[in-house]
Amino acid sequence: MEALQNPKSRQALAREGGWTRTHSLSEVFSTLTGGRLGLRTSAEDALRLLEDLSQDLEFVDLDAAQTFRALGKAKRLGVRGGLVHDLLHAEAALLAGAKKILTLNTEDFRTIRQGMVVSGTG
Repeated sequence: MEALQNPKSRQALAREGGWTRTHSLSEVFSTLTGGRLGLRTSAEDALRLLEDLSQDLEFVDLDAAQTFRALGKAKRLGVRGGLVHDLLHAEAALLAGAKKILTLNTEDFRTIRQGMVVSGTG
């Protein structure tokens, strides 16, 4: 969502590239079409935006063993609820070799950043 809402972030993503989990596609589609942010786009527009955004992304997903290790880490860190999804995103970012997490949820990611820089402005 950060890259869709912040032109500076989108420009940085287009210039430098980035990684995300495929799960992010459904999260963003849900947010765009569900109206949780005070605006609701059509499914067609949401799909078009995601297809465009995906041109600047690589997708990295965790396999089952990696997911279980991450969930074990969640248990040790006391991570619960929706923050588990953020932890899985952080684990995939580590797997991809990322040094920085770009997100609108900077506070959530600061608790699970795994040594990566967290930024909301690109």
